[in-house]
Amino acid sequence: MDYVKISRKILEWEWYTDANTKVLFLHILLKANWKDGRFQGIEVPRGSFVTSLQNLAAETGLTVRNVRTALKHLENTGEVTSNRHVKFSVITVKNYDRYQSCDTQVTVNRQASDSQVTTIEEGKKERKEEYNKSPKGDYESGTPENSIYATIRELYNSVCGSYPRLVKMSEARKKAINARMKTGYTLDDFQTLFEKAEASDFLKGKNKRNWSATFDWLVSDSNMAKVLDGNYDARKEARKEAIKDEPEPTNSVRLW
Repeated sequence: MDYVKISRKILEWEWYTDANTKVLFLHILLKANWKDGRFQGIEVPRGSFVTSLQNLAAETGLTVRNVRTALKHLENTGEVTSNRHVKFSVITVKNYDRYQSCDTQVTVNRQASDSQVTTIEEGKKERKEEYNKSPKGDYESGTPENSIYATIRELYNSVCGSYPRLVKMSEARKKAINARMKTGYTLDDFQTLFEKAEASDFLKGKNKRNWSATFDWLVSDSNMAKVLDGNYDARKEARKEAIKDEPEPTNSVRLW
């Protein structure tokens, strides 16, 4: 199938004037598989495809941050779902047949029909149920592959090779992870966090105090936000050090 059907009602869609969300949604529609498939042992049903934030950014010309925000918009209003794995995500277009069926018009207007539309509140309820169903026990419980904690531990150990390996997922660490997830962070965010930490010389100890970040430091609320915002990226840190090392002009006058 080399086409998708788009109704003119898309003009009334709540995200139509949000260029990033609109571009991402149309791209997802075009990328979705029109028949069932598999990828690395994972079922990829019709209307789904395997990707990552980085791939979506490269394919759409958006930044990773813009893709992340737009994807959250689409998840919040029920257009798509995202099943995240360690190294990739499976994105699924909800009600994909509407965009392929010959006798069904496409509508992305969230007010169109009670039988066709998942409302924002229903979407929130679904996500809450999915979160409550997700395993929250120790990865030692016997099903490590199904534990979000085990996934994050393995992701951290595989990406952050310059840091001490994470062995034990303590209750405090579980609480921190749960808190971040409840505020909207995803596995993709954790992967980006760890990648930025691994790329940051400052966080790895190349600073005047010889201080190094730890897993616990990285997953705290304020620190995670700062790392994801790029505050510890190599270029920014180099610029900060350059500014510190610049001598004051000899004729400067302090006014405070």
